[in-house]
Amino acid sequence: MTDPFDALRLPTAPVAPDPAFATRLRTRLVDTLGPPPDPVPTVTLRGTDPADPADPTAASFAGGGALVPYIAVEGAAAALDWYRDVLGAIELNRFVEPDGGRVGHAEIAIGGSRLMISDAYPEAGVVSPATQEGSSTALHLDVVDVDHTYRRAVDAGATVLREPTDQFHGNRNAVILDPWGHRWMLSQPIDAARAEAAADADPGDFGDVRRYSITGRRPVEPGYLTMATGDLARARAFFTTVFDWDVEAGSEHGGGHVANTRFPLGFMEGDAPASGPVTLYFRVDDIDVYAERVEAAGGRVLARHEYPSGGNAECVDDQGFRFDLFQPAPGY
Repeated sequence: MTDPFDALRLPTAPVAPDPAFATRLRTRLVDTLGPPPDPVPTVTLRGTDPADPADPTAASFAGGGALVPYIAVEGAAAALDWYRDVLGAIELNRFVEPDGGRVGHAEIAIGGSRLMISDAYPEAGVVSPATQEGSSTALHLDVVDVDHTYRRAVDAGATVLREPTDQFHGNRNAVILDPWGHRWMLSQPIDAARAEAAADADPGDFGDVRRYSITGRRPVEPGYLTMATGDLARARAFFTTVFDWDVEAGSEHGGGHVANTRFPLGFMEGDAPASGPVTLYFRVDDIDVYAERVEAAGGRVLARHEYPSGGNAECVDDQGFRFDLFQPAPGY
């Protein structure tokens, strides 16, 4: 075998695939193999509507962005297991050579992002860090708890390049080398006081970092969604049957957490709160700052709570939309 995509050329019988699936598959293959020639030749996948072709130059995979890293390793099957166990990756697909050999292509999801992986195919110019002098790239991964993920990675055989350290730019970072030679930068946001203390403690190789101009601020995104249910056992049975959710026991307040979805969500058992049956939580790095922003913009902070898992603020915007802010405690 000389072509990594030989793994896709398995014996097949004619089928009529779901049109939406066929369109997504065509777009993903175009994204992977590069831009189409100009003019684009007409290719019709069986089961698709020729009158509604996908635009391969503009489409992106649902649940991920248009830019997707594609890495090669020596031993992709073992690497996929490692990324699942250590980084919480969800495997989306895997194409293996007919004789059970190399992985020609696989995709995993970590958080809301995709990563493509294959075995090395040096005969096709696809090489891994093991055959070079290390990797020229680093994969930046936002995590809930850098120290926890770092310890789990090291226990699973990762090489330490930088231990978890607060940084002046507002993140706590650690850098590891996975067993296949790829460099990962693990990152979680910290509050302004810790960032300032980091700048005071270690100016680093660049001198006093506070003389640098740092532009831009990461926008706040939804961090959790809670659904109210009067019967957790029935909700677990229903959504496990319909969506294949894995509902684990919740926090000290009861309920349940869905463990196998990319977007974090869970259940709250009991009567629905005044905000309704669904509560949307926005994760922030400094709840006091964002509570002040809510009120300065014309919204209201209805209540504040402190739990072992972190701080919470119940809010409404200036039109009455109900939402919560939360700042996780260290380790959550």
